[in-house]
Amino acid sequence: MLLVGGVALGIWLIIEEVRSKIHDKEPDSRHDAILLLLVFALGGLSLIGPPLLLWTARRRPWGPGRFLWFAHGTAAWLLWPPVVYQRTRGQGGLQNSMSEVCFFYGTPLMAVYVTLSLLAGGHLSRSRRRRIHRSWEEIFGVLLGLAWACTGLYLISLFYRNDIFGR
Repeated sequence: MLLVGGVALGIWLIIEEVRSKIHDKEPDSRHDAILLLLVFALGGLSLIGPPLLLWTARRRPWGPGRFLWFAHGTAAWLLWPPVVYQRTRGQGGLQNSMSEVCFFYGTPLMAVYVTLSLLAGGHLSRSRRRRIHRSWEEIFGVLLGLAWACTGLYLISLFYRNDIFGR
């Protein structure tokens, strides 16, 4: 139930901008709306991580899944308060909020960096995962981290396309 509430909060934060992009006549605006929904829905799922993981921290050791979930959830906890404040004042949107821009671009890119570091360090290999009890939090954290990393790779491809090919 908390995860659904987190997703609802994430979508609420960005819904006005998504509506305007859907009704926009530019061909890429619908594409941008889907990307906004994805990033903020993942942010809502991530938001639940830090309190939940800190509550159970003493009972279980942290593996890569809990680490990924906590890192992305911390980004939401640190960057969403100004976004919520601006949204309640009716001034939401990427053009008005530096925190929203940082969350939208920074969190998926952080996921790429952290996931690649965990892969390079062997922390996502099968032999290492068996040492730590694979609870639902661990598995969910890995899947959430991989979803964030895929979103980050997509953003990197957009950056390359724009900067190298000028499209």
